[in-house]
Amino acid sequence: MITFDYFRIYWKLILRDLIVIKKRYKGALIDAGIPLIVEVIVFGYLFPLMGVPHTFIGPLFLGAQTMSMFFIVGSFGFRNIFDIQYTRFIDYRLTLPLPKRWLFAATITYFMMETFIVSIPLMTIGIMLLEPRFQFIHPQWLLFMVIYLLSLCLYSLLFLGLSFYYEFDWYLQNIWPRRLSILLAISPLFYPWKAVYHFSPSIAHLMLISPLTYVAEGLRSTLIGGPYFLSIPLCIAGLIVWISIAITFAAKGIAKRLDPV
Repeated sequence: MITFDYFRIYWKLILRDLIVIKKRYKGALIDAGIPLIVEVIVFGYLFPLMGVPHTFIGPLFLGAQTMSMFFIVGSFGFRNIFDIQYTRFIDYRLTLPLPKRWLFAATITYFMMETFIVSIPLMTIGIMLLEPRFQFIHPQWLLFMVIYLLSLCLYSLLFLGLSFYYEFDWYLQNIWPRRLSILLAISPLFYPWKAVYHFSPSIAHLMLISPLTYVAEGLRSTLIGGPYFLSIPLCIAGLIVWISIAITFAAKGIAKRLDPV
């Protein structure tokens, strides 16, 4: 019975968040749509003029979408740390008769929902605009959705943990140059991982440290298909491992901020 009561409160929070998403949706769609137009022009028209093979257009676009999703969820991290520092809406949520794991599950669900309803339509539009340059070999739609949701879960946990773990000033000044830029730099966002492996196995193995490697390669393997990317089971396993790490990190950050003693 207690679990049902918890779920009911959790569901009320989700319904409240859906109202917020409805109010923000138009602006969020425009903000994410402008970079999409640039990506379609660059990958679909300028790169082919410079001699980039059409087989690279799809992987390049999905790598860019991996980064776009990262930026969208990253904006939630900034909003969350501003709330912790100034708005303090979290104080109201903490007064609810709800365990912290349920409370922050609702926050993660909100991050995932808004990113999903913004990014999926734009990704679909981008692929349609890039056809026939975006070449499908053997797409697996169900596994694509599994990879996609695991990726959103990972991003949401990561930025939730970062916004709680680090102090406000340090977060604003250092989170990108000292943490996030490193993840982006060692991720194969604008080239397939196997292309890096043929060039330098050592660099390719280093890239396996980054969770974004499994996001980008997982999207490519499931949406494009073929033998040119990391295998789908490896990408799913890598994402699950990183989600486990992110859960531990987020729990530590929340405890550090809310229960400092």
